[in-house]
Amino acid sequence: MSAEETMKIIIKQWCNLADLMKLLHCGRNKALDIKRQIKDKLISEGYYIPGNDLPMQAVVDILKIDIDRLERIIKLNK
Repeated sequence: MSAEETMKIIIKQWCNLADLMKLLHCGRNKALDIKRQIKDKLISEGYYIPGNDLPMQAVVDILKIDIDRLERIIKLNK
């Protein structure tokens, strides 16, 4: 996945299962497992997670996605 494609996903407020599968480059079962781990971590920290989606900021933080680097790559490619 290119830096632009990654940025298009992470600028969303909420991360659904399809987004997580794309970010992780994995299948449904692995994404469901990681989603559960992230959700459990957030709930244990006192957050309330409505519905099935995860806050994108939490996903970016946990996956350690470097937004500054993505922006530099996109800028260099233009």
